[in-house]
Amino acid sequence: MAVPIQDAHKFIRSILKKNKGGFVSPADIDMYLNRAVSDWISAIVFKFKKTKHFDYDHLLTKRASFSVTADNLGLMALPSDYLEGLTIYITVSGSLIEGTLYNWDEFLEVTNSKIVTPTTSYPAATIYLDSTNNPMIQFAPVPVSGTYSYTLVYVKKPATAIYTYTTSGGNITDAATMVVNGNTISRVDLDISERFLGDIYARTLLYLGVTLENPLLIQTEQVKDVNQKNDER
Repeated sequence: MAVPIQDAHKFIRSILKKNKGGFVSPADIDMYLNRAVSDWISAIVFKFKKTKHFDYDHLLTKRASFSVTADNLGLMALPSDYLEGLTIYITVSGSLIEGTLYNWDEFLEVTNSKIVTPTTSYPAATIYLDSTNNPMIQFAPVPVSGTYSYTLVYVKKPATAIYTYTTSGGNITDAATMVVNGNTISRVDLDISERFLGDIYARTLLYLGVTLENPLLIQTEQVKDVNQKNDER
């Protein structure tokens, strides 16, 4: 479940206050919180690419369905929140059959091979950028007629958190929306499970230059170091 962004800001501001840090704007706290989430996700993706094993919270993953026909040649646009592909499936007679996500060169070799050509028993796919830099996925095989139903399981890109507020007399108050340059902006919560908050907060405070002097932060930083080492193994 997402973490309320106002709770994240209260925690960060309380630690800054205890450490006698200077004023940090809500926009800057947002920037460092989002950077912390991005860096943490990057470490997870790095580990997956090295090990091809994904053992993190299922809330980080999503499924997207694609209907492949002879007309679209198996070429489909990826979801806007796509970050990294994990695996693919094809549905045959109501059963899911797992396939393989190849890099582009391997996909060309497989699809051009007369020995290991993709079939509904051994489907394949590849992900790439098209000529206009749009992320695409290509599936094989493609039906001569009718439709093949494919599923992509992927790591989703976390939503960019936005803290919205009002100010009065120098005080900041939580708000569901705020107006910036004539545009109304809605609050967006921190798109991460509470299980990983210690790591995210430790990274955020590190980026903010907080000296880890109290026991709580020292412990949180130690957790971050252990988690980061595990993520990058």
